[in-house]
Amino acid sequence: MALSVCIGAVSQRATGMGFALLSAPFLVLVLGPLQGILAVNAASVLANSLILVQVWRDVDWPRAKLLVPMGVVGVLPGAVAVELLPEAPLTIVVSLLVVLGLGVTILLRGRTVPPSAALGASGGFASGFMGVTAGVAGPGVVVYARATGWEHRHFAATAQLHGLVLGIVSLAAKRALPSFEPSGWIALLVALLVGLLVGDRLSRRIDGASAMRVVVFIAMAGALLALGRGVLAVL
Repeated sequence: MALSVCIGAVSQRATGMGFALLSAPFLVLVLGPLQGILAVNAASVLANSLILVQVWRDVDWPRAKLLVPMGVVGVLPGAVAVELLPEAPLTIVVSLLVVLGLGVTILLRGRTVPPSAALGASGGFASGFMGVTAGVAGPGVVVYARATGWEHRHFAATAQLHGLVLGIVSLAAKRALPSFEPSGWIALLVALLVGLLVGDRLSRRIDGASAMRVVVFIAMAGALLALGRGVLAVL
């Protein structure tokens, strides 16, 4: 558990995202589906909080004012969709849309569009909706960041605020925390701190363009993983 949390924290600090994608499979395997997801949510909130303290000055507040509230708004129809529609086909459709969106931004080869309010609201909404329906919230914001040419430093900082709010909303909706022994919480916190320290060192050696490429790769991997889960559920 500690190793998976540490690896996820390294990615989160170095690139701005990747914690849930890298740690969730191992935490679910070790702790089971319910406790594993709760552990991912709780650890993500802690990671986002600790990173946000470091990068607070880099938060892009004009974009955050759209992305964060619309992310919360996107959670609501996502929850309704999960209740009313078959889970596996819904996950497949949402994941395919994100893969398509990321594919288009990659094919643009550096060409961008103006960061309008409509695009920001759409990116935030898609993030919240996908977080509920497909289990990965990051790709929705990454599509927006890539399409508008958002500077990585400001994207990474704003993503921590966005992830923190969505994580708190998710835990509040579940009204539960992982049932760790004190030693489990200590191991989680130590692993987080070690991972964030290593990730901080790496972040100073990676330029913004390279870091954004890694972010796009992580987002695509997350969308494909969700797509694979949906396909396997159908089969």
